[in-house]
Amino acid sequence: MRMANCIPRRRAFGFISLVLGGSLAVGAFGQTGERTPVYAGTDFGRQLTAPPEQDEFSFVIFGDRTGGPRSGLKVLEDGVTMANRLGPAFVMTVGDLVEGYNKPEEWLAQAKEYQEIMSGLAMPWYPVLGNHDVYARPHVAGGHLDLFKQHFGPLYYSFDYRWAHFICLFSDEKLSFSNPAENQNVGPEQMEWLRRDLQATDARQIFVFLHHPRWTSRYLGCNWDDVHKLLTDGGRVVAVISGHVHEIRDDGVRDGIRYHTLATTGGHRGALSDSAAIHHVNLVRVRPGEVAMCVLPIGSVLGSDVVLGSEVDEMRALLGSKWLGVDGRVDVALGRECDSTVRLTVTNPTTRPLAFSAKFSVPEGWTLTSAVLKSELAPGKSVELEARFKAPALRRGSEAWVRLNAALLYKLASGITQPIKVVIDVPVSVVGLGEPARAQPAENKVLVLDGKSAARVNLFETLEGLNQFTLECWVRGSKPSGRTALLTKTENSSFGLFWCDQDSEDRLPTGYVHLGRFGYLKATASRGWEWERWTHVALTYDGERLRLFVGGKLSAEGERAGRISANRLPLYIGADPDRHGKPVSYFTGAIDEVRLSSVARYTGEFEPAKNHQRDEHTVLLLHFNNEVEGIFPDDSGKGNHGWSVGTPTVKPEQR
Repeated sequence: MRMANCIPRRRAFGFISLVLGGSLAVGAFGQTGERTPVYAGTDFGRQLTAPPEQDEFSFVIFGDRTGGPRSGLKVLEDGVTMANRLGPAFVMTVGDLVEGYNKPEEWLAQAKEYQEIMSGLAMPWYPVLGNHDVYARPHVAGGHLDLFKQHFGPLYYSFDYRWAHFICLFSDEKLSFSNPAENQNVGPEQMEWLRRDLQATDARQIFVFLHHPRWTSRYLGCNWDDVHKLLTDGGRVVAVISGHVHEIRDDGVRDGIRYHTLATTGGHRGALSDSAAIHHVNLVRVRPGEVAMCVLPIGSVLGSDVVLGSEVDEMRALLGSKWLGVDGRVDVALGRECDSTVRLTVTNPTTRPLAFSAKFSVPEGWTLTSAVLKSELAPGKSVELEARFKAPALRRGSEAWVRLNAALLYKLASGITQPIKVVIDVPVSVVGLGEPARAQPAENKVLVLDGKSAARVNLFETLEGLNQFTLECWVRGSKPSGRTALLTKTENSSFGLFWCDQDSEDRLPTGYVHLGRFGYLKATASRGWEWERWTHVALTYDGERLRLFVGGKLSAEGERAGRISANRLPLYIGADPDRHGKPVSYFTGAIDEVRLSSVARYTGEFEPAKNHQRDEHTVLLLHFNNEVEGIFPDDSGKGNHGWSVGTPTVKPEQR
């Protein structure tokens, strides 16, 4: 038996118009004839039946739908249109059909929305259960399992079609990702069901579907080897197909079984959007002794090995590695020009030659040599490049920033080139602000924000390897209502303190820390206070526990060990950065004595200091007692000065 690849690329497909409608039912559309119920492994609310037989057949597979913007529903509609154009016998899925992680009424609306689109198919379609389909928020035992069974069908099941057999497994029995070796296993009951099912069918070819690609390295320790051994008995299983990771993977043939992973049909796309993370459906043609699979982006056809698993691993390693090093800062000064040199070290850690390109952007009036840098790098080799800058004298309202856009160009064996991009804001140091930072005025001053202004601090170097912190300030402001940021650098990473966040039902201050694959750990204040009265607020994380203190008293905490995920976005005082580093969710009120420390300073009740002092753990310390040409001097000794965004003001005020 052989499994062929379809080779045509970039071939356009036409579309047909559909009238969408229907209910939450799953089954045949426009089909007649005797139908056999599926062999269900669990109870269910909706009966599923096997497809009607045809003389020969093909089927289409849809990838994950979840995690992306609402526009992904249009991508799903395009997938339905393409499937109808291809005319398969039926359509399979790989799970994550609805957004989930929500309450039952929201889940039902999303399920209805998904199934109304899928009802436009001219053939039956079959669900596979993914984590988004059954995880509930707030957490309840069993999640949305009962809703799934009622509206989609069994949690695991199988059916025959012609000489082939199709098995849909449930790959999230314990509703948890935290420990793959413990909770990402096929349980004894489902394993025994699978054993009986394989023994009962006389099919010549067997296809297995599940949501999580458990044969990959992220599921080390799970019992997939036991499942694989069971699937190899008899030599009839030809393919195992999954989703979940939102990336195409062809992991080759193991003991006669080819392992595939689909990306998305409307779901969130990651950084490898030119190769592995595309919107697509897969077309599978089945004949006795032959299986052919094609990857079909909207309007094109690509081979199933368009992105090899080894290439995905190498590109993802590039995304997570420090292949670009930036050494040096760009100096600016009051009353005079400054010359600076920044050096780049570019390393190619892959097994193939790579091209490198970089471009510096600077404010108008600055000059620099070698604005565009290019190089070719052999496997395992590095190259050093440099750029020289001349910055004019700094004046109020003038800009001082340097942005580097760089990319390694990774060429896949299929001919596709994937840029591995990075955008770096090169640190800008203001010369001569040490004395104003330490100066003590006759009366205390505070930063006053009008809901349209903030202060920006770039902390790219000083947060390297940080895994504990204390973020604190004195604050007064209006009673929280809409989403408002206090001290944040959050964007699916890092940490922040919100005056009021959208996830807080009671509209109370909330602190966050992002712990990589675990996501955000948060702590929301237990109660409010006199909002217009000056209050000290502190957020700490010690590597295991997140604590929120209000007025020196513990107000909320959350526990989870992990490493803080970093980003290169600025820390905003009175705003929150979006994914481009622009300020959003502005604060209205006054802030004083902002301090960021590299340790968790508080574990229990304490008396907040009126004025913070710096020590060896201080990363940032802004007193706001002196403002120089729109800059708020940093008293940490590290030069992490605050820059005006909009028109923040500094005014005398006692706390």
